Amino acid sequence: MAIFQALRIGWKQVGQTKRMVIFAWLVNVTLTLIVAVPLLLQLNSYIRGGVMEEQLLQQIDSNWFQTFRQENQSGDVVRYFDYSIFGYAPFLTHYESYLNGTVVKNIGNFFFDLIFKWRLGLEYLGLTTVLGFIYVLTSTFLAAGFIGTYAKSYRLSFQEFLMEGAKYFGKFFRLALLSLIVYVLLFEVIFDWWTGSISSWTAEERSEMVPYVHYMIKNGVVLLVLGLVSLCFDYAKIRMVVDDRISALFASWAGVKFVFAHFFSTTGLYILLSLVGILFIVLYALVESAFDQTGYWTIFFVFLIQQLYVLARLCLKATFYASQTQLYQAKAAQEHPTGQPAA
Repeated sequence: MAIFQALRIGWKQVGQTKRMVIFAWLVNVTLTLIVAVPLLLQLNSYIRGGVMEEQLLQQIDSNWFQTFRQENQSGDVVRYFDYSIFGYAPFLTHYESYLNGTVVKNIGNFFFDLIFKWRLGLEYLGLTTVLGFIYVLTSTFLAAGFIGTYAKSYRLSFQEFLMEGAKYFGKFFRLALLSLIVYVLLFEVIFDWWTGSISSWTAEERSEMVPYVHYMIKNGVVLLVLGLVSLCFDYAKIRMVVDDRISALFASWAGVKFVFAHFFSTTGLYILLSLVGILFIVLYALVESAFDQTGYWTIFFVFLIQQLYVLARLCLKATFYASQTQLYQAKAAQEHPTGQPAA
């Protein structure tokens, strides 16, 4: 019952912060343009004056696009762009990168070399790594603004939302650095060792299905562990705001304690909202696959659908923050009726 009550109140709060969600969407669009604009300029210079200029304006040719990629492999933007971007295959690419911890490990290695070796490891700063770090900074500010807003018992203005984001950005950034350390240790010490050991464990197996099952089990465990760590740090952010904590380390420990003290409520709410996110992906894939994206107008229409999907995901993320904040405040009020949070 507490889950659905927190979800109901959280959804109501998100409805009252539509301008903040649209602002988050504009930030997302701005980050997207960092990649899209250079790619479009490069495509324009490559197509203009070519023999296929008129044909490509009407229909994208997959063979031509592969040739374009092979001749422009030196550019980060083109190297990470694939013809499948017109479909929903990027979800699979993102999923694979997420399970391998590619961006997390690159950012972690860059800071490790910078702090302990006094070395600027530019080889780690590829396009995806830089964008990933920028995304961490922007999402940290937005998370601070949203949680700071939803923790209040009254409705905040857009200016106050920005002030909350600035107020808690430093604290949340320390939490982000701490979470980065945890993620890097998980991938470098445990997950990578597990992945590398599967080939030796299954070397004598005749069926290819055996290592495949091992990899699927490993991926399932990785998803569960990463989800649990993300959940704990979500409540660490909430406790840092609601309980006015300063230490990122103690706030993280407080978040872990709260998650496991109310395990079914916290994980139940997280799983419920995660299923909604999966439903969004399925609906987007079904709608997107219904259009043959070979012409200008169909691509433009699917672009609008993509932006609606991104906006829906941002609403869902805001609902995460609002519902989790409400759940913590409700549980804290039950355990401490005087209104004093636990030390």
